[in-house]
Formats: sequence, C-alpha cells, structure tokens
Amino acid sequence: MSTPTPLSALYQTVVQEELGLVASFDEQGDVVFKHPDMGIMYFSLSDSDPEFLRLVYPSFVQADELELTREQFLEVINVVNNRCKAIKLTLPQEDAGRPARVSASVESFVAAPDTLPDLALLRAIVARCVSAVRHGAHELVKQSMELKQGN
Repeated sequence: MSTPTPLSALYQTVVQEELGLVASFDEQGDVVFKHPDMGIMYFSLSDSDPEFLRLVYPSFVQADELELTREQFLEVINVVNNRCKAIKLTLPQEDAGRPARVSASVESFVAAPDTLPDLALLRAIVARCVSAVRHGAHELVKQSMELKQGN
C-alpha cells in the first residue's frame, strides 16, 4: 500500500508514539509492527468499518509444539478465552495436513458507526490491548503446561 488512509495513519501514529515501535502498512492497509517480546502483530483495519478495532498476534503456536493433541489444545484455548479479559484465541481448521496454529486477537468497537476512532481513546487503550494479547498468549502456554503435568 503506497498511500496510507486516514484510518491506517491514525493507528500508525498511535503504535509509534504510544508503544515506541516502528509501524508500517501491508498490502491490505493493515498497520504492522514488531513487538520486542512477541514478534509480529498488526491492527487489521477496514475503511468501510473504521470503528472496529482488531489487534492480531497471528499464528504464534501449534498444539504439537506444546505436546498437546488438537482436542487438548482446543480445551486449553477455551479455558483461556473464558478466563482472560478481551482476548480471543482462534484455531483454524487444519489445512492440507499441516497443523493449524493459534492466533490471538483483541476486538472491540471504539467509535460510533462510520466514524474514525478518537486519537486520545486509541492512545489510552493501545498498550492495554497489547497487554491483553500478551497475557492471553502466556496463559495459553501456562495452561498447556498444567494440562500436560496433570496427565
């Protein structure tokens, strides 16, 4: 994407100024940044739905890396989704025999319909959104270890 939209420019500003991280735009207009502790994260944006915030930590781990079956992994994902604020862990269907990897996201409406979010609001919540994703990812690993020890 060569020219940022007002929406993507807004998120880029917030990531760079509030998190102190370099943010760029991908082909879809999403704002991508590398978190020092976690790796690549991005704000999935849509100019047709500017009030919807979605922060994604994509494909960060799969069941066999944690020595769990898919069923155990789904159980742990459900526990984390129920216990942790704002986080949503998702596991897609396995594709062509490759194990699926879980992604974490925070999703919320942050403005009135068809309205850009307020810069002050985004500044106030962006670090908490990243913290929620990090907490959910850590809880997934913690709960996985506890399940393994219990077996």
